[in-house]
Amino acid sequence: MDVYEFKKTYLTRLLETSNVLNGGGANIPASAIRSEWTNFMEVAVEPTGWQALWKASRPVCEQLSVKFPLVVLGTVDQVLFDELKATFLIEAILDDDVHLPEEKITVDLEELWPLREQNNPALNVNITADCIDKLRFFYQHLWMPWDTDTEDGHSWVAKHLETRIRFSYDLKNKTMSRQLSSHALALLAEARYIQRKRELLELEISENDQDDEEDDVDNETSLLEDNRAGELLQLNLRLNTIKNEISILENPVMRSVFEKLRFGNEKGKESTRMAYIVTRAGTIDEQLQYLANAKAMMDQKMMVKMCDSLQHALDHCSPDSVVYLPPGTRQDIKFLEYLNNDGSFRGVSEALFAEDFEAASKTNPTIASKDDDSVLLTIDGDFTLENIKLDCSNVRTGVVIKKGNVTFRNCCFTGDPSSSTKQGIVIFGNCSITFDRCLIKEFSTGIYSNHDCTISLIDTTISHCMTGLEMLDQCRVLFCSTKVLNCTQYGVLLEDFNDAEVSKSEEQSSGSSQVYEDFNTIEREEFTFEGDCEFRGNEKGNFVIRKGCTDRFNSSCFVDEDDRSVLEPADAEVCQQEETSACNATNVSFSADFLETTNLSSTKRVSAMNGANNRRNHSAESNDERSASDTGVSSSLTQTDDDDESAGEDETVDIQEVEQMKAKALITKVKEANESELHTDESTEEDSDQVIEIEDTIIEID
Repeated sequence: MDVYEFKKTYLTRLLETSNVLNGGGANIPASAIRSEWTNFMEVAVEPTGWQALWKASRPVCEQLSVKFPLVVLGTVDQVLFDELKATFLIEAILDDDVHLPEEKITVDLEELWPLREQNNPALNVNITADCIDKLRFFYQHLWMPWDTDTEDGHSWVAKHLETRIRFSYDLKNKTMSRQLSSHALALLAEARYIQRKRELLELEISENDQDDEEDDVDNETSLLEDNRAGELLQLNLRLNTIKNEISILENPVMRSVFEKLRFGNEKGKESTRMAYIVTRAGTIDEQLQYLANAKAMMDQKMMVKMCDSLQHALDHCSPDSVVYLPPGTRQDIKFLEYLNNDGSFRGVSEALFAEDFEAASKTNPTIASKDDDSVLLTIDGDFTLENIKLDCSNVRTGVVIKKGNVTFRNCCFTGDPSSSTKQGIVIFGNCSITFDRCLIKEFSTGIYSNHDCTISLIDTTISHCMTGLEMLDQCRVLFCSTKVLNCTQYGVLLEDFNDAEVSKSEEQSSGSSQVYEDFNTIEREEFTFEGDCEFRGNEKGNFVIRKGCTDRFNSSCFVDEDDRSVLEPADAEVCQQEETSACNATNVSFSADFLETTNLSSTKRVSAMNGANNRRNHSAESNDERSASDTGVSSSLTQTDDDDESAGEDETVDIQEVEQMKAKALITKVKEANESELHTDESTEEDSDQVIEIEDTIIEID
């Protein structure tokens, strides 16, 4: 199943956006930008009847209380041009465990990805997809959430368009330092998240106000009693702070000044490995005792520096440094670089989270995020964390591990029990992870692991998550005296994409999933059990092995049967995802192909029909001579969009990268099944009646 995806130069983007917002030569203020896009979309976009994927945003998933990311297949019933939205008929959902309350939902146009293969080939979906791509790029990279609140005394295009394009270009091509670009990308992601959440809150508050007016309730009293009003105020204050920083970063001259003030001088490159001891306020005896305890944990020959906070240590330490944290303290950080090179964070305490959570939470140090960041910590090399509580309630993903040998020893990961989208630990391929006496609780997914990973869970407890551990096949997990308890869905979920077939009895009893309550009955090479393991209280099953290739997605046309391209393996996909440009980071791609300019016209298809089974296979395709300009689309639509520049690394890691890899693996297996089915029915199709469709004439050949 392929979706349209475009690769364009920034000059092309600039020309396309200028053509849309030209306003007949008049100055277009910020308040009129949306109406210009409405007029453009109304002329060029098909109003109804085309199939697409809906990739729901994180705030929408939170509102619906479903896991993020959410990918849904459906048909556009009607495009609401005035609102730049569409009513979307849901046909199938990528995740079997997600059930939406309604079959028809209103979604943003920019969240829709039209399919290449449509039920009605007469539709100009290629032009529709290109127009939505322009809209998506504008609202995701050029339009800022605070633009709607600005004064209209100037032209938005003249003041912001070229500056914003250049800023996005600089982020993509690494013209800024890694630290500064990471900070800018994190701010932009947070701003768009706040804007989407703010819109949903304002909509809920306005609906409640209408109900209160009908009930003659005092508006001021109800507003003060409503916690959402306080949350909305907090979002607006944070958004205003982000606006000021982004305005500075858009100016190339001010960036270096901002970087020095924000991050300080460049970190020194010490020739020897350093230890940083974070201090706390206390009496002289308490300080001496703390230093004595830290001394017992470190190499006596190591050079030592003193810091007043973890943030101060991170601003000055090298990747291989060891940082010691005082017990009972909370360290709020804003750290956007990667942890690696055999460095470590160590709490100078010994209380065990697995034995007494409350006491250990008070005794051991806590690391949390200063702001609502995407990720608390990102690790791409060998690293160790010991005797530390990681408070992930303020971030969307706790720890992202890209590669390396990582050890968590006596660590606690806590999320938000009210959120359906927060992930604890996300593990990419080629990693070896050890959890020793750890506690993971209150996440949507406690641990998510890709292919080719080795995970050791030793005396570790995972509890009160939606899914405790979710993994793909070919991942090795050692359960040694491990507990997975009280998950609202699955204790351990294995997504199986191999060719092993499920027996007919199992298919009839459990569909595409195999549920095991007793781990001793599991015979899978991915799992190894030692010691006294315990799996209980998980509502939908302690162990579930779900086949990645399900009948549901076969029948829902999630795969283009005519596409025989071979997808890249998961390892290569990880590398490719990491090198994706900042401008394409939000794209949902189920195909490596890009739209060519020769395809930007309506098409007629010549089909062959199987008379016995009423099945169609495309046998020819002819191009309509109508040009893109006939539909009201600007001439820049047919411009070549090759972009050969190197892609910058997107530092704001999101779980959707991993979910895309899982979807591609699923698609590959469905294709193989469909190829086998087509090969079996080949002889039958040769003897069937044929129908050749030429324009509006049908000729039947016996």
